[in-house]
Amino acid sequence: MSGARMRKAFAATIALTGTCMLLAGVPAASAQEDAPQTLRVEAVDARGENWEATGVSSAGAPAVSVDGEELATEQLPITTDLVVVLDNDRSLPNGTLQLAGNAVEESLLPGTGAVRQVGVVSTAKAGARQEIPLSTDPQAVTRAIDTTLTDGDAATWDALVRAGDLLEGSNANSKRVVAFLSAANKLSNTRAGTAATALRLDGVQVDVVVLPAGVNTTQLAELVADTGGSLQTIASDDAFSDVAAGLAAGYTQQFRLGFAQPPGEDPMVELTFTAADSSTVVAAERGSLVVGSADLAPSVGSVGMLNRLTSNGLFRFVLILMIAAAVIGFVWSLLSLVTPDDDSLSRRLRVYDEEGMEDPEEQEEAGPGAATVPLLQRAVKLTGEVAEKRGFLETLEVNLERANLPLRAAEALFFLCSLSFLLGVATYAITGNILFAIGALVLTLMLPKALLDFKVKARQKAFVGQLPDMLALLAGTLKAGYSITQGFEAVSREVDDPMGKELRRVVTEHRLGRTLEDALDATADRMGSEDFAWTVMAIKIQREVGGNLSELLLTVANTMTQRERLRRDVNSLTAEGRISAMILGILPPGLAVVMYVMNRSYLTQLFDDTLGYVFVGAALVAMAIGFAWMKKIITIEV
Repeated sequence: MSGARMRKAFAATIALTGTCMLLAGVPAASAQEDAPQTLRVEAVDARGENWEATGVSSAGAPAVSVDGEELATEQLPITTDLVVVLDNDRSLPNGTLQLAGNAVEESLLPGTGAVRQVGVVSTAKAGARQEIPLSTDPQAVTRAIDTTLTDGDAATWDALVRAGDLLEGSNANSKRVVAFLSAANKLSNTRAGTAATALRLDGVQVDVVVLPAGVNTTQLAELVADTGGSLQTIASDDAFSDVAAGLAAGYTQQFRLGFAQPPGEDPMVELTFTAADSSTVVAAERGSLVVGSADLAPSVGSVGMLNRLTSNGLFRFVLILMIAAAVIGFVWSLLSLVTPDDDSLSRRLRVYDEEGMEDPEEQEEAGPGAATVPLLQRAVKLTGEVAEKRGFLETLEVNLERANLPLRAAEALFFLCSLSFLLGVATYAITGNILFAIGALVLTLMLPKALLDFKVKARQKAFVGQLPDMLALLAGTLKAGYSITQGFEAVSREVDDPMGKELRRVVTEHRLGRTLEDALDATADRMGSEDFAWTVMAIKIQREVGGNLSELLLTVANTMTQRERLRRDVNSLTAEGRISAMILGILPPGLAVVMYVMNRSYLTQLFDDTLGYVFVGAALVAMAIGFAWMKKIITIEV
């Protein structure tokens, strides 16, 4: 197969694999998202023996059932306490603010429908300002709206928290609602995650009406999902009036139902709400107040077993890997059918032809390895050539040999790159975040290198630790009358690995014709041991000038023992510095992970604009400098 055809086939494989991963990573829609909008459950209070549910229904109070059995319900009184948050950022035209205010005055004043009290908060005066507290006086609310002018930079999240504070002391039978009208989140001391948490604690629902230009609708949508309510975007400020009228109509269609705790011991209970032809299923947790569509979305229900499985992150990850493996295996099999097999009969007979005998290098390159399929062999060969040109293939070969891992460097590099690519694509398919995908790719590339270095250092440390005892044992064999070669052979059978294995290799190479000094020098280079190199140098000098080799070896062993004792004393004295460096290095990313788990929206603020990326980059650079500085201080050569 030509190189161009192979590249096209490989590109097609990658494209098909990525498509399957993305399809596998898309979760099934929840039952609540498919439910008609005429019936919406906004909160379920499952604390205590008597439960309550609130929401909106255009067909009257709904019936509630569990596993097909209808529950006895009681309609409870409900009114609405409303705080209107007006965006008066100075970048907005006065006409936009005036139209938003007029819409409130037309449909959302106190005494209108189910609205009992109304307060007003503006976003841009001194970082969120209370224009009027909760009031039942329509004229007072109108005056507060009319005197609100565009001024300063919008502090949206501060204003929403301020509105929640106004509603904190409202009547227990009242529904607490914040209606945010207009434009964008520009400046704010409070973050979106903090605002969402404060509003949830106050039991506040948020209805958002925004112009799409310049608005961070993603954060607002997350806020609505966390607190309940609705998010509506309008094409122009002329639509404020119609949307406000729709909100007012929705407040008149509110319901508040009380019913006894459903029987059973399952911590999660699925409640089915039915009104006329509309139905929706929500999940409530016993002993908890569940608010917002995200938390109310059922994990089990009409979506069936498939959605239950695909909603599990581990299952989706395994499914992605299985699909990727199936696609790659299928394409691989097709390409293998048209690619000559180097292990075929013709390949084996080629060595008897003149043409086959003229190319011994090719025969040598086709030696045993993990990649036995022709397509993989070509990919491994290409990877090895690229790595050799970059200059790190030889280093990898040395490290693999030092770690005593029976792998070819090109094969290890190829499989590592392939695995990293697949995990990066799978991470992006699961999370939809390119940063997480890049992080998984980099981590997969760095982790094997770190593990390899760790194994190399551990084997070298064990080798150096065995060296004094080996020299003492070798000196004893020399005193007993053995030659140096016989001494190494005897010692190689007595000491443990890695020293025993390396000495057995020295003896084998010497038997095959290599001089003992060259074999010992190769071992010193392979293990990267200066101590062993000094030992070989002492043996060379003794064999040239003469002397008592056994006494010399005992002196060298005693010197190494004293140096190791001093090295351990230094390690004990610098242990505090090393632990401090480790803790300071792990603490920031560990704290970031904890914050992401506890309050995801709070941490994701860093990645909403360029300034956040700059701060993260500066923090990483500062951490790297500090870690390198501490390492330099605590590293003492002995």
